[in-house]
Amino acid sequence: MKTNSKETVKKIFLQIFPDLEKNSFNFAMDRSKFENWDSLSHMQLISEIENAFSLSFEMDEVIEINKPEDLVRLVEKKINA
Repeated sequence: MKTNSKETVKKIFLQIFPDLEKNSFNFAMDRSKFENWDSLSHMQLISEIENAFSLSFEMDEVIEINKPEDLVRLVEKKINA
């Protein structure tokens, strides 16, 4: 995982979840640990990530995302494809 991709994903997570403190952010955190990670915020995350990296995700890929690291991994996979 490239640092740039990780930093961009982290930045987007911190924008979508403003109550999350920067130093408590962890790429391995499960979505259940995010207080407001619901279906709407999930789609906001996907939209912001797709725009930031000029990518498009398939629905089955979107459904599998449960942690920030899942998004980083998917972005890296798409960039390196």
